[in-house]
Amino acid sequence: MGKQFGVLSLVCVCGLLVPAISRGDDVDSPLLTKHKTQQGELPSIMGAADRLFQQTSSQCDAICDDSARPQPNPRSRDWHLLPDGLMWHSYLAAPHEPRISTVIFGDTSDGIFWDATLGGRVGLIRYGTQDTIRPRGWQWDLEAAAITRLDLLHAEDVESMDYRFGTEITAAEGAWAMKFGYFHVSSHVGDEYLIRNPTFKRVNYVTESWIVGTSYQANDSLRLYGEMANAFRASGGAKRYQFQTGIEYAPRAKVPAGGAPFAAINWNFREAVDYDVSTTAQLGWLFRGPDSNRTIRFGLQYGAGPTSQFSFFTRREEYLGVGVWFDY
Repeated sequence: MGKQFGVLSLVCVCGLLVPAISRGDDVDSPLLTKHKTQQGELPSIMGAADRLFQQTSSQCDAICDDSARPQPNPRSRDWHLLPDGLMWHSYLAAPHEPRISTVIFGDTSDGIFWDATLGGRVGLIRYGTQDTIRPRGWQWDLEAAAITRLDLLHAEDVESMDYRFGTEITAAEGAWAMKFGYFHVSSHVGDEYLIRNPTFKRVNYVTESWIVGTSYQANDSLRLYGEMANAFRASGGAKRYQFQTGIEYAPRAKVPAGGAPFAAINWNFREAVDYDVSTTAQLGWLFRGPDSNRTIRFGLQYGAGPTSQFSFFTRREEYLGVGVWFDY
């Protein structure tokens, strides 16, 4: 922008000086007054000024042409490689979603645990709009997460780890969004837990599943969703069907730096536990990037029902904890 102002300013100066010199008018400049008294040098000055004027005039024409060229329509659809933004977002209160998070909680059995998730969801290819906040069209996503539970009362021993990897086609139009894809889940017991519990019989809980989901954005703050997973391969006590549904309230803050409250609840039903419902609820404060649409949340988490750690999938738990969640 500064370069453009410089060029335009130079054009204006030359546009005033060259005609004045050509007419022989008086110009209030010591340099030009001095040279006017030296008549032999005047044609050389005029020629140099004229050449400069022609050069800068051409540059000005190029700048004007660029500014007049139509700007890309942010709502137009095109192909985008590694796009910014997502058409499908992880469920806020679901404990098995790809994100970065940490939750420390105490359960009704007097245990104190630390659930840590390291993962994320990214777009690979999009055909649609270029928006990062509310993109439209379809997108190919990749997701992964390692979900680890540590026992804080036993030297932070690793109790178990669930690994999730998947890829999905996601799409969004208006208030509706959908996903269809594949994901793998495998669960592993920590070595320290096996040493402390030598009689524990490990299960090889694994699923390979097709998944389909849909969500409805009722307004800028309220989202409803549901999904079904159909495992075409299951072992270690895992079974074919799994369902999730929930509601999220996450308004956009009027002042991004101030954040806004959020609340979310998720219900999970799995055939492996005879569809006994697992409930997770969250309440807290959310900060959202105004350009990236990424969020970081601080709050409370309550859970009741079958555990989310699938190595112990027959275990029931009830707990309350505090957490931090970062979502893409």
